[in-house]
Amino acid sequence: MLFKKHNHEYHDNLIFNDWHDSKERNKANEKIVRVSNNILLIGAPNVGKSTFFNKITNGTVAVSNIDRLTVSNSVAKLKKDKSINIVDLPGIYNLSHPIDEELVVAHELAHERFSKIANIIGAQSIERDLFLTLQIAETGLLSNLVINMVDEVDKSQLLVNKLSKYLNNINISLCQANKSIGLQQVTKGFIKNNPVEPNVVKYSSNIETLIKKISSILPHTKISKRYYAIMLLENNEYVHQRLANKQKETYIKIKQILKNVDLDKISNEILTTKKIYIKKIIKDCFKSFDKYLDKNKAKQYKFDKKILKKWIGIPAFFLLLILIYYITFGPYMGGSVKDYFDKFLNDIVADQWLNKLFDQMGANTFVKGLFVDGVFKGFFAVLSFTPTLIILFTLVNIIQQIGILSRVSILLDDALGKFGISGRSVITLLTGFGCNVPAIMMARSSSSKKERIISVLISPFIVCSARIMVIYFVCNAIMSPTYGWILMIFLIFFSGLIALIMGLVFSKTLFRKVKSFFMIEMVDWRKPDFLVIFKLVWLELKEFIKKAGLIIVAANFLIWLFLHLGPNGTLADENIEQSLLGYFSKGINYILYPCGFYNDDGWKLTASLITAFPAKEIAITNLGLLFPEGFSSYFDVPTHIAQGLSYIFILMFYLPCAATISAIKKESNWRYLFIHLGSSISVSYILGIIVYWISYGILRI
Repeated sequence: MLFKKHNHEYHDNLIFNDWHDSKERNKANEKIVRVSNNILLIGAPNVGKSTFFNKITNGTVAVSNIDRLTVSNSVAKLKKDKSINIVDLPGIYNLSHPIDEELVVAHELAHERFSKIANIIGAQSIERDLFLTLQIAETGLLSNLVINMVDEVDKSQLLVNKLSKYLNNINISLCQANKSIGLQQVTKGFIKNNPVEPNVVKYSSNIETLIKKISSILPHTKISKRYYAIMLLENNEYVHQRLANKQKETYIKIKQILKNVDLDKISNEILTTKKIYIKKIIKDCFKSFDKYLDKNKAKQYKFDKKILKKWIGIPAFFLLLILIYYITFGPYMGGSVKDYFDKFLNDIVADQWLNKLFDQMGANTFVKGLFVDGVFKGFFAVLSFTPTLIILFTLVNIIQQIGILSRVSILLDDALGKFGISGRSVITLLTGFGCNVPAIMMARSSSSKKERIISVLISPFIVCSARIMVIYFVCNAIMSPTYGWILMIFLIFFSGLIALIMGLVFSKTLFRKVKSFFMIEMVDWRKPDFLVIFKLVWLELKEFIKKAGLIIVAANFLIWLFLHLGPNGTLADENIEQSLLGYFSKGINYILYPCGFYNDDGWKLTASLITAFPAKEIAITNLGLLFPEGFSSYFDVPTHIAQGLSYIFILMFYLPCAATISAIKKESNWRYLFIHLGSSISVSYILGIIVYWISYGILRI
């Protein structure tokens, strides 16, 4: 496997919130049912663990051909036996010195809410992954070893029975999870196999004596005493701290045993012994390890050698992004599908069927307007974007699975280092184009505390799919669907630039400089799993429709109501200026006068921004209510175009949605939340002023 390392300058003055001290993480762990038939699924990053989990459980964990995508627990029932719960844990390389993802796994092991452990390793990365296998075996609860992606190697070179004997006769299964090959055998093993003995690796007599002494003092637990003794000798901070908190008297006795022991020397000896054991396995359990690995490598290597040249790879990546957005929103592609669907929902369903239905029911104008215009048309305005979202989510999932993102991370690492983040943040930022919440959560996998916080703070500056829909809607109103998508693509890339600039600002102001590094595994090219993609897109679509059906419809109902209620009773569409929402928005509107919202209809744009705070999709529906004569016709006046552009830039950055604000707080603290809110409001206000007056000046020429 190939890795890239690169030095960067980082800060290190923020307080790290350990997983075992975090209420949010403990809440997530409560989802795991406290029964004896839970099986933990543990493996290194990028071994196909999430795909494997989805295939054997009907789960919908995000799958990506990049390392460390899973950042929290996922639980689902085994297809073959619904009484068994499979717990998918984040990918880790070892258990010795847990940070971030390793802490999630260490925390789950310590709570012992499971009966056994299944370890999944990659066929190509078997030499690396066996180190974790040996550590898991020492828990005394490892029952299954799954070697995944065997299609990428010459499996005839592997002596499975011999490998099993080296691991205390553990059950070994070979599979190709993305094509469901070998999964039936694996799931049978999950049900019937028992854990192996923990004494797989024999250490020196000195270490074995220490293990016995410590084990004799440790209390009985489901996990073997041998495992905890080895972790204590390796100076595992999590195990030391947990034992000191839970078993103080026992820990004092253990400290006495370790008083004159050089733990650094012992830890290195344990590490060396495991490495020697792995080398022995590789030598004895493969006919030829080189032939085992060589399959299909030559072509991939030649292609990577070309694509990893910056003058080829970086332009190719940006052209790929433009192509994705053109296919999704272009006038002859996804944009046309969206327009046809929108016409069907509004012109036929709403204007013909529903209006006729309410007329037959004898409903008055106010009631008909409330439900047809306020509820159904609002819901339809957002629902009409489902075809574009299906296309966008499908394409994004495809590029995630085939292996592009790890290569882009390597290509852009040097450039991003100047902004205080590493190449790994590319993955976080690109995830933000779908939704900022998972992007913020993925910041946990960053290589330093500084980078993690900066990624959390700048992710909301990336326009998510909700804001992209609003931008697309407004751009089409300003420039027509034929050219609106071009402006939209520019604004999407501009949001990425603003995110990077803010990363630089945070890097230079919030932290002092210290050294750190970037490392990412350059994975193999792989074919996308379209069944998994279908599941993930369906899950995203279901959440979107649920959100549209509940939050957006409720918000639209209230907006229409407060637009048609005034101090003196109900109001017609032409009098909404005198409504309760109208008066409130006019009061706030004075603040936005410098952004061009000073004409008679400026308060409507202000009202749209205020009411779109909980979920940005609401802006699509509220603009239709605020401009009953048609939002596009508002831009027939040239100077109003400057207002529209200012509105877009403010909406892009002014405040993240409620869910994103909650995610920022959970992944950082109140201080960083307020820093982000202050910076986002400031950036949006300054950009709104600049964009308005520049565009206004150009339009007046």
